[in-house]
Amino acid sequence: MANPIHIFRHDAMATYFEVRLVTQDASYAKQAAQALWGIIDKTESELSRYLPTSEISLISNLTPGKVLQVSPRVFECLKLCLTYQAMTLGAFDPALGVYTQNRGQLLMDESSYHVAVENGPVSLDLGAFGKGYSLDLAAEELKAWDIDQALLVSGGSSLLALGGPEPEGWKIGIGGSVTGSYVHLKHNALGSSGTTVKGNHIINPLSQDNVDANRRTWAIAKTAAQADALSTAWMILDKEKIQSVCQTQTNISGIIQDLNSPKSLWTTTPSPLS
Repeated sequence: MANPIHIFRHDAMATYFEVRLVTQDASYAKQAAQALWGIIDKTESELSRYLPTSEISLISNLTPGKVLQVSPRVFECLKLCLTYQAMTLGAFDPALGVYTQNRGQLLMDESSYHVAVENGPVSLDLGAFGKGYSLDLAAEELKAWDIDQALLVSGGSSLLALGGPEPEGWKIGIGGSVTGSYVHLKHNALGSSGTTVKGNHIINPLSQDNVDANRRTWAIAKTAAQADALSTAWMILDKEKIQSVCQTQTNISGIIQDLNSPKSLWTTTPSPLS
């Protein structure tokens, strides 16, 4: 007999988090979920630009010549941001809180976890990336609970799958009922971006303009943080550049829905759709 799926929900980071745990013991599942919420709340206190005491806010308030020592977790998060910024040819940019002509650059010392800025201020806004990073930390916590079948969700736009109740993994719809398409997630993540819910809020760091509102994108990657960074980049890059990024990396792919012709989906090769 298959183990039941226990579903728990938690509000944080101005959205909701949901976890689906496949295990026999409902009480044990509830305890594991509570441990995950503790990690997510802690991460919010470190990464939210809306909290003046968060390390992200403190970095954004640095002036050239000042140095801040951050936690190893925040340092790792910033390193990942810069890695994905380079991977996406600058289309994903964690420093889009404010665009100014004297916008500065981050300086990071891994030996001491010191962060500084030069040539002006840096206004950090991790957005969905912070939510994806939280899911990755939560998935690591589940290993300590010996739970290897789970689906973690943030706001419906970030999903991270461990093993699933079916051999193929977790079946996730793509593009709504109009497409009838879906992907299977298993030990990977799905990030999605668009303007339908929040309006035209995504800025193109390459042009400093708002992005095309007639596109919706999905990215599949090994981690939720990477998938969220890539889905944002897919809103900005053209299809040729998206294909190029996917070809130079392993285990990543992209899907684009043109909202003017929503029934058809463009995918990278090989296609992740089922």
